[in-house]
Amino acid sequence: MRISMTGLGLLLFLCWSGPVMWPVANLSALDSSSAPAQPADAFEAAVKSFNLLSSFFSDSDIEDCDIYPVSRHGRSYAEAYDYLLAGFEAGLADDILKAYTFTGPDGTLRIIPCEGIPLLTVADRAQAAIIPQEDCTLIKVRLADCYQPGDSYIYQITSRLIEGNWKITDLSLTEE
Repeated sequence: MRISMTGLGLLLFLCWSGPVMWPVANLSALDSSSAPAQPADAFEAAVKSFNLLSSFFSDSDIEDCDIYPVSRHGRSYAEAYDYLLAGFEAGLADDILKAYTFTGPDGTLRIIPCEGIPLLTVADRAQAAIIPQEDCTLIKVRLADCYQPGDSYIYQITSRLIEGNWKITDLSLTEE
């Protein structure tokens, strides 16, 4: 099969110039479209959510010689709640704040120093089971030596698509 230089030039022109010749309106439609959410994406989103949670508790300051730190991500309940909503469903964000913080006499949200919930990390990916369900994705990870040497737990994280983003909706830790 022979293609003349004119035909080849026209073919290359059409292939290379096609994207340039699309109307701008079509490009914005392409930019806003995204691939369907995959259950494996729920793991990466969960890691980001736990990073958010870790930052909430670790990016903190001690004020006025108080033993209770104040998060740089939320000096009030409303600020902290809004911060956690980026990775957690509303009810779970509220439960986390109720369990690990309190409002001091001056109205500042303070962190209660205590053992917290285990954090999911990228390193957990190799041992994680990602189980798609009808309306959510379950992430299960076996944790050994979590609170003391020799202990073993199954950590189950439930994620759901909420407004197009995977958010953690439930956490459970079951001793084996």
